[in-house]
Amino acid sequence: MEFYDLAIAYKWIYDRELTELIEKMFQKNGLKTFIIGEHNLNEIIERVKNDELSFAAILDRASDEDERFVVLAKLITEKNIYVINEYEKIEIAIDKAIMHIKLEKENFPLPFTIIAPKYEITPKLSISKRNMQKLKIPFVIKPAYYSGGGDGVVTDATTMQEIEHSRKINYDDRYLIQKKIYPKNINGRRVWLRVFWFFNEVFPVWWSDETHIYEEISDEVTLSQEVIKMKDYTTKLAEITGLDYFSSEFTLDEKDNLFLIDYVNDQCDLRMKSVHHDGVPDNIVVKFVEKMFEKVNSLKS
Repeated sequence: MEFYDLAIAYKWIYDRELTELIEKMFQKNGLKTFIIGEHNLNEIIERVKNDELSFAAILDRASDEDERFVVLAKLITEKNIYVINEYEKIEIAIDKAIMHIKLEKENFPLPFTIIAPKYEITPKLSISKRNMQKLKIPFVIKPAYYSGGGDGVVTDATTMQEIEHSRKINYDDRYLIQKKIYPKNINGRRVWLRVFWFFNEVFPVWWSDETHIYEEISDEVTLSQEVIKMKDYTTKLAEITGLDYFSSEFTLDEKDNLFLIDYVNDQCDLRMKSVHHDGVPDNIVVKFVEKMFEKVNSLKS
């Protein structure tokens, strides 16, 4: 049987840079990598199925967007291959309605939220006057499941008609109707951070929800206590979800109240800032690969 330490399945063209970095760093340190794409998918499925090819672990960044890779994903789970971000755990972690209920019980700092049932089950939604007053106007509408990369999210909704319109688009999904949080401004910067969890370590970075531009935290002292809280909450999120890597979004409002805004993003965009103006700082991407190397290397023992 042919054996490799890590298989990387990807479809998105911009994941090529990440894949090349992983190959370079892994191979330099003695671990073997194998690339799975559209060009060899069917062949790999047959070889894995026939026990001609195997891996210690797989980083799957393809099956979430291409059904053809789902066959491979199902096969991998049957072959005792370690899946970085286990599929069953992902299904729970990325459902915002499920996670909101879990996190609310754990006293996470969440915006006031109403969970709307699936339109196909409850076409007519009723929200009390009291709850509408808590939401305030404008408010935010988010699909619970079908909202990767902000798809389907309405950030400035003002009417029940907008809620009903959104619910009809993804009629088989629940929706989160949330109070809009306005971030504090410090030295001309909106206080909004994306916090990465890579295996067993937390990496916070500045991120703008408006421009999507990342910056490293060079003035952490101004937010030291808040950053510590974000790290603690992210670590707790990792314990709850069991995921190897993900990112979350936090903000501070004008009264210095901390809020977790985006709970779990399992397929982090890891384009590098040196190549893309809205990419992740290069050293953060390198940290992801380093931490993944440690995990895969540990599987050998």
